[in-house]
Amino acid sequence: MEEPIEQIPQDDWVEQDLLTRDLAGSLLDGEIAAERDRLARLERGEGGDDIVMSKADMERRLAAMIDIRTKNAHKG
Repeated sequence: MEEPIEQIPQDDWVEQDLLTRDLAGSLLDGEIAAERDRLARLERGEGGDDIVMSKADMERRLAAMIDIRTKNAHKG
C-alpha cells in the first residue's frame, strides 16, 4: 500500500517565486551599477549613447531603484 502524500499549504510555484526574486534583485543590482556609471561619466563631462535622460532624471531613477532594492532585500 502506498503512503499518502503530505500536502503543504503553499502552491507549488512559491519556491520558484523566491528564485525569481533573487534573479530580479541581481538584475536590479546590475542596473543600479550601470546607472551609477552613467551618472559618473556625465559628471566627468563624458557622453555616451546610453545617456538619454537629464542628470536630475537619472538621479531620481537611481534613487527609486535603490529604494526598491532596499525594501525588497528585507522581504527575502
